Amino acid sequence: MYISWHGNNYFKIQNSQHSIVLNPYSLDKNFKYGKAKGDVAIFTDPQGVGVSKLDEEAMVITSAGEYETKDIFVYGRQTNGHLIYLIIFEDVRIAFLGEYGHQVLTDKDLELVSGADILLVPVGGGAMANAKEANNIIGQIEPRLVIPSAYQVKELKNKADALELFIKEFGVKPEEHDKFKVSAKDLPQDDLKLVILKPQV
Repeated sequence: MYISWHGNNYFKIQNSQHSIVLNPYSLDKNFKYGKAKGDVAIFTDPQGVGVSKLDEEAMVITSAGEYETKDIFVYGRQTNGHLIYLIIFEDVRIAFLGEYGHQVLTDKDLELVSGADILLVPVGGGAMANAKEANNIIGQIEPRLVIPSAYQVKELKNKADALELFIKEFGVKPEEHDKFKVSAKDLPQDDLKLVILKPQV
């Protein structure tokens, strides 16, 4: 499968048959996305649905619970006013934190996302986790691979901390990709990997 990032907390996960879009909306009122094409659309902020353009047939997930469609499994949890999700796709476990703020994850949260293979985590500060807080979250979840989001991107002109602050705090040399191809058998076994995705905007 491939993972792409479109700025803000908007990700797309897809293989040759199915696709999932995560938070396909802008956090800046001056920037709008086009139509998001996906079989499943997952929102950590339910209000994001109203400002998103989606396929009419997409399965839309905006609340805690368990969901299954087309070999895609989604588990959502409400915590501290936020939604967090664990997505299982092609036997890869992906933790998606969306607009997660300044809290630490609780033991109940960790029952859902601890040990996820891939963590999608905001690092740009403001209302969301900053570099230090994101690093603490990574330590709690202990994923194999981290993909940061919600940092400053010149194409979006968004107000957020620079990515370099997180890279320095995290202390792992990043790999950079336009789109990241990953499978369960290719996940790192020993070292934690940091993947930086070029925003597709």
